[in-house]
Amino acid sequence: MNFASGIPVLFGWVMYTGGPTAAFVNWTMIGFLSLIVSFSMSEIAAALPTAGGIYYWSYALGGAEWGPFLAWMTGWWNWAGWVSVVPGVQQGSTNFLLSALQIKYPAAEILDKGWFAWLLTSIGMLFAMAPNVINQRVLQWYFRFAVVIFHVLLVMYWIWFPIRASRTGGFQSGSGVFDHFYNGINLGEEKQASDAYCWTISVLFGAWVFYGYDASVHLAEETQEASEVVAKGMWMATLSAWVMSVPTLIIILFCIQDFDGIINGSYANNWAAYLVQLVGENGAVAILCLLWVDSTCATASCFMSSQRVTYAISRDGILPGSKYFRRLSKKSHMPINAAFLVLAMSIIITTAVIGSVVAFGAITATATIATNVSYLFPILARQTVGRKTFTPAKWNLGRFSLPAAIITSCYITFLVIVLLLPQLYPVTAETLNYAPIMIGGISIISLVGWWLPFGYGGRAWFKGPQRTITVEEVERGVVIEGLDVKA
Repeated sequence: MNFASGIPVLFGWVMYTGGPTAAFVNWTMIGFLSLIVSFSMSEIAAALPTAGGIYYWSYALGGAEWGPFLAWMTGWWNWAGWVSVVPGVQQGSTNFLLSALQIKYPAAEILDKGWFAWLLTSIGMLFAMAPNVINQRVLQWYFRFAVVIFHVLLVMYWIWFPIRASRTGGFQSGSGVFDHFYNGINLGEEKQASDAYCWTISVLFGAWVFYGYDASVHLAEETQEASEVVAKGMWMATLSAWVMSVPTLIIILFCIQDFDGIINGSYANNWAAYLVQLVGENGAVAILCLLWVDSTCATASCFMSSQRVTYAISRDGILPGSKYFRRLSKKSHMPINAAFLVLAMSIIITTAVIGSVVAFGAITATATIATNVSYLFPILARQTVGRKTFTPAKWNLGRFSLPAAIITSCYITFLVIVLLLPQLYPVTAETLNYAPIMIGGISIISLVGWWLPFGYGGRAWFKGPQRTITVEEVERGVVIEGLDVKA
């Protein structure tokens, strides 16, 4: 939940899908609802603190009858979500870099070409993959560097931005932030999308940042007193991100110099227009480059999660070609084949930017929907088929467990519906939100894969997550979902 780059990545987008008011209200609301989701997941994590995460939770809560099916569906949706997150985060990173280049070289036509954005994103994903196939130590340095940049950006937002605003055009008034709505999603002469519709779809601004609750679960088996520590880590990470990000967003919104200049900007991300107005061209380029590096490091983190999920479900045969994707490198003991699958899928998904003006929004919407749906499986299982067999840990929600699950279910259902809607009108080949196509594909593949006849479907052979370690893994040594196994 890196809000230091998470706020800027869709800042230009949310300015024309609701403006400052929608940005503030939706970010605050989504942050609170995400906290409720994290509470529901934390209760399960406390009772089942295993590195298998939500994939194993669904199996354990579903029991002998429903466990395999729920694990299968959770595995597919979680994998699809994380595989979509990687190109989504890196495309956002590329938009920062492109915007910096557009500031320095405004006449360069190549910067407006979709294929060039695709190329930069693909190269960025290679950088993100590198530490995940070399060794864990390189990955650790990536993350440490990203933490430093995060704090540098935070200092800029909290100190430098207000100073610059006070010396340039001043600050926005309260009404300029909390009562300034803008509907910019109607590109045609006729107003096809209402203000309420525009306000609703802008929830993606916060929803793109507030998820990934299961990250701490991957390290459960390395943690002392995991039942309590992992659960608290899950909801406290969400709470701290929410509490710190809201005032950060307020500061950023009050420092807006020229709203019309932002929405009329022609940058890959009109956050660049905001920065140029506030800190000048050189300052804007410097911040955009920092954001590019920070976001690429974030992509490396997402790549790691995607790679781990790919390896985990391949060990159980869920993916076609699983026997290749679960193989380990003899040198680094890492699932390199899984990494190459993630890279290939990410590059394919990113090709949408070549012919679409809303591709980035569609990719982020797909990733947000798929990951949140994967969270919904164990949460619903906890309250239904697993209600009688679930044994709460010392840390639990008590009587608030069911209300939290109901709120979570309604929130995720709301997200699924809203994020499938068109983001620009009129709807053409260039403005089509292809998230429904992606989500439909995930649904069909996962269900057909389960019900295939003649013994090919998962229902005939899939028995759930395999917790055993193969002889090959013991001999080579491998990091399995964060658990070091050495011979």
